[in-house]
Amino acid sequence: MAEVRCTVCGRPPVDRYVVSAHGEATCARHPADASCALCGRPRHGGEPGWTRFTSATGRCPTCTRQGVDGQDEARRHIPVVRAEMAALGIRLDRRVRVTLVEPDSINAGSPSLCLGRTVQRLWVGTSQVDVLGIEIARGLTATHFGATVAHEIGHAWLAERGARNLPPPLEEGVCELFSGAWLKRRGTALARRLRRIALDSPDPVYGAGFRMVRDAVVSHGIAAVLDSVCARGRLP
Repeated sequence: MAEVRCTVCGRPPVDRYVVSAHGEATCARHPADASCALCGRPRHGGEPGWTRFTSATGRCPTCTRQGVDGQDEARRHIPVVRAEMAALGIRLDRRVRVTLVEPDSINAGSPSLCLGRTVQRLWVGTSQVDVLGIEIARGLTATHFGATVAHEIGHAWLAERGARNLPPPLEEGVCELFSGAWLKRRGTALARRLRRIALDSPDPVYGAGFRMVRDAVVSHGIAAVLDSVCARGRLP
């Protein structure tokens, strides 16, 4: 196993240090002026290799190298994510287009970093909902990209099954469950860390929702949970 070395000084870290989602260590004694929006790696001054993510955030060199920056590259990943979700039993009745968009366009007015969204249309006076598309922030690593697509497929899947007006922790919790299942299936070190970060998140909607739905699955099984959510809008 390669020896862990600090991303700034190149020496083995001593005392306190920060570990990113990639497993990269940065000595805490180095002053940081920001951190990577995707993996949490601290940024030290003018350290080279960092790139812009949103207007207010950046990507570390590792996330930049692994970034899904173009639609052609996204198209290579999308069929794999769809196939892996189908293997988990999550299939969309209609194909939904996945499009890369600039991160700022889906973060306007958002209190926390948003990596994707599902665009839906509700027909006035009816219960019919059309899923118009899935938008994913440009520049995610392949692992972040796949996890985000899996999450947004969850929103589309719920919409197709008429599960509307769910409490936000319940809907986001189901979608985080799908994303977590995809990450667990990947089995890489980064996937394992991202799943753990999602489970431990203090966010009252995403983190708490994920834990709530995960606990229900442990108690009742995935089929009973999804049936109850779609049929009654609540956990069993």
